Parts: sequence; C-alpha cells; structure tokens
Amino acid sequence: MTHPLVSIEKPATGIALVTLQRQDKRNALNDALISALIDAAQTLRDDVSVKAIVLTGGPDAFSAGADISTFEAIGQEPDVNQVRRMTDKGARMAELWQSMPAVTIAAVEGGAVGGGFGLALACDWRVFARNAFAYVPEVRLGLNYGWSTLPRLAALAGPGRAKWISILCRRHGAEELAAWNIAEHVAEPGGAVAAAMELAQEVAALPALAAQIIKRSVNAYSLALAKTASYSDMDDMLVCMTDDEGRRARESFTQQLTGKAGHA
Repeated sequence: MTHPLVSIEKPATGIALVTLQRQDKRNALNDALISALIDAAQTLRDDVSVKAIVLTGGPDAFSAGADISTFEAIGQEPDVNQVRRMTDKGARMAELWQSMPAVTIAAVEGGAVGGGFGLALACDWRVFARNAFAYVPEVRLGLNYGWSTLPRLAALAGPGRAKWISILCRRHGAEELAAWNIAEHVAEPGGAVAAAMELAQEVAALPALAAQIIKRSVNAYSLALAKTASYSDMDDMLVCMTDDEGRRARESFTQQLTGKAGHA
C-alpha cells in the first residue's frame, strides 16, 4: 500500500515497515495523516501474513505531535457534536495501533513529541536512537494529555514518572526513557529502524498465534482500567481549550513559530 502520507512496505516475510510521509512537517499529525494511519492500521490488522510491524517517521523525526492547526479548526467548528468527533479521531488511531494483532515496534529517530509520543506508546515496543528524545508539551500549551495516552504511559513508567513526564514538559533522552521502562532498546543514531527490523525478524520467526495471544493478554491486564481513566480525556481537552490562561499560552506559542507548523 502506498499513501501520500503513509507508506507500507514488506521488506521480509511476515514483516511490514510503515513510514510516515509528512516529513517536511516533521510528521506533525494533522487530520489527513491521522486518517492515513487509521487506514494503514485497518489494512494491516486484516493481513494475517503480517507478524511484526515496524512504525517509523524516517531519519529526522518520528512525529512532532498534533499539528497546532488542528486546534484552530476545532475552535472554528460551531457544532459540538462535530467537534467531539474531530477530537476523538486521534484516540481511535492510537487504539487501532494498540490493538493490532501483530507485534508493533516504534523506531524513533529525532523527536517523539506529544501525540507522536502517544503513537509510539500505543506500540508494543519502542526502539529509540541514542540521540532521540520524547517531549510532552501539552501542559505548557494549557492542554491535558489525550488520546488515552496517560494509562499507557503509567502502565510502562509508573504513576510518578507518568506525571513527571506529562506535567513538567521536559525533554527526555533515550537512555532516560530506557531506565524508565519506556524504551525497550537504544540504538546508535540512524540505526533505530535497523534495530527494530532485527526485533521484527525475531518475532516473525515465531508462531504468530501464540505471540498474538500473549500480546492481547498482557494488554488486557496492564490496561484494564485505561478506559475508566481516560474515557473523557478529549472532552477534558475541550474544557482546557476554554481556559484563558491556556489560550494565551497557545497564542504565544503560535506567535513564536513565525509561520512555521506548530505541534503538541
């Protein structure tokens, strides 16, 4: 499958390599890219020949997060029912990638920011290049962290680290993420995809059914309360968008971009 914003290749038997193709915008997640990732997930979940999937943003950035223009579109939409569907789309994308039968491996070069980090957390494993980083700027922009990401982050790093990462808005390098159980492997710069492909080959050599049943069971246990914790997180984001302090923070951020695409 080739899509203007997402490509799917099969470089080896049982393995799919999915690459985000909005690299001129550091793979910022706008509506079109989110739709493409949903389509790719639906295509791959129906392909029983695929045992492992490597998801990458290319050599420069995994994803710079939600394109700030999406917040502008939400603010201009008068129909609250349409707004709720718009904000829920990213959550559906992450859920589809999380529930994929095949084992998924995020290969991260550059930054995994905000919603981009959330997409990486929806995968089973994460391979970070040594000079790559994760960054959650949502609170700095007056927003909560949506797309049901917080339960996934807390399941990996624990509640204290989840709050540390998502409230303080600091950048976290690959070694730190590995120490916090968020990155399963640290590769040399430029080597994240190659390292992820090695893991994918190891998975592809195993019986698929047993591996997929284990994945489903672990997800069911570790995320048993995920919906309870995050069922309203996108409605909460709409509330955050009405806060004057947060609005001023986003306006200041947009001004600092001086016409460049902004992300969260």
